[in-house]
Amino acid sequence: MKEKKTAAYTITPDTGGNRYRFYCDVSGALVCITSPYHADTPEDELMLAWEKEGRQHFNQCQKCGRFIIDAVYNPMVFECTDCAPFEYETRYCKSCGAKIDAGAKERFCPVCKQKLHYEGSG
Repeated sequence: MKEKKTAAYTITPDTGGNRYRFYCDVSGALVCITSPYHADTPEDELMLAWEKEGRQHFNQCQKCGRFIIDAVYNPMVFECTDCAPFEYETRYCKSCGAKIDAGAKERFCPVCKQKLHYEGSG
């Protein structure tokens, strides 16, 4: 497995540098938009934005290495819920992170309308 240095990101040019938008590697949810950064190299700039503002919002799966939000993180084994599912009934939408009411039998998220994933389902 190649070690990931940051979560998925996009760059937006801004006055005084670039802003970085960091996304959950599993759900795709936008997690953080940084202040503008400028450094000598693009990699230095990315790492500066990641270490100062982005990293604190993510967990890293110890199995696959992806950076993920709490909603798709199994803290019992330090892995993403793709690598280590822990819910027989979903409690959070993996797409948008919305909380799902306990005992809900919906097949789709009431917020983003994406399919809900239960343990053992794809």
